[in-house]
Parts: sequence; structure tokens; C-alpha cells
Amino acid sequence: MLTVNAYAAPSATEPLVPTTIQRRDVGPSDVLIAIRYAGVCHSDIHTVRGEWGPITYPQVVGHEIVGEVVEVGSAVTKHAVGDRVGVGCMVNSCRQCDNCRAGMENYCLKGNTQTYAGVDRDGTITQGGYSTHVVVDEDFVLRVPEAIPYEACRRRSNCEHFRRSKSERLWAV
Repeated sequence: MLTVNAYAAPSATEPLVPTTIQRRDVGPSDVLIAIRYAGVCHSDIHTVRGEWGPITYPQVVGHEIVGEVVEVGSAVTKHAVGDRVGVGCMVNSCRQCDNCRAGMENYCLKGNTQTYAGVDRDGTITQGGYSTHVVVDEDFVLRVPEAIPYEACRRRSNCEHFRRSKSERLWAV
């Protein structure tokens, strides 16, 4: 396990506080990302306040993540150390249902895994990007072109402006 610094909500009514969280070890298909920026989205606020249902506290939010790959798993083929990448609102899915096999993981019949406040496949609660590092399966990591500065990415919302196409390109819409 990797211990990283983060900002977490201790409850629905308290401000975020500095803390440390555990990230899973990098698995064969995972990438470890050093987070450079994480945007603030309205969904972060609604989630922390418990307005979309109960969550487990403390909770680290943030799903508009950009950063640099600092480690890759042994089976990773889509990313390399040094790549500039982004992570949106999903970090996993079952990969076996008809929707997942058709490239529509957001409609996973077993439920996709959200970047934060979700239950990961190993049963842990996912923690988001208001932290120094995150471990994500390579299939849910998008390449950020060199022409787009990190500072510009943080002003855009991965959930609204960046879409993953079947060809695994990052599109600004």
C-alpha cells in the first residue's frame, strides 16, 4: 500500500482537512499518477454534503484529475512513465457485461466504479483526486496532449469537456 497526502471531508458539515490515505499497490494493469491538478466540480460538493445519498467519511473527492504517470504495471501497454494523463469520474467496471464489451463502461450492468465514494472491485471505498497520487487501471486513464497545459486542464471539467472515444483519444468538446 502507498500512503499519500490528501484533503478529506470528515463529515457532511465540516471543511476539508489534511490527512493521509492508502492507495492500493500498482497492479499489472494499473498506472500510478502524480496528481498535478484536480478541478472542483459541483458533484464534489453535493457528495461531501451527503446530498446524493449517504457516503463513508472521511471522503476524498475530486474526479477532474490531471497529472503525470510515475509508475506502470507489468501489463500496461497504453501509458508510460512520464505521460501526461487525466482521470474522469470512473476508474473501473466489470469489463464482462455486454455494455462493457461494447465500450460503454459508464452503463456497466454491474455498476461502474466511480472515482470517489464508490465501492471498488476489492470492496474498498474509492478516494478521489484531492490527493498527491492515485492508482487507476490503464483503461480509465486518458492521455493529455502536450499542447494542453496542465493549468488549462484544471479549468476544464473532465466530466463535461473531455470524452473518451473508442479510439482512446482525448477530445475537447
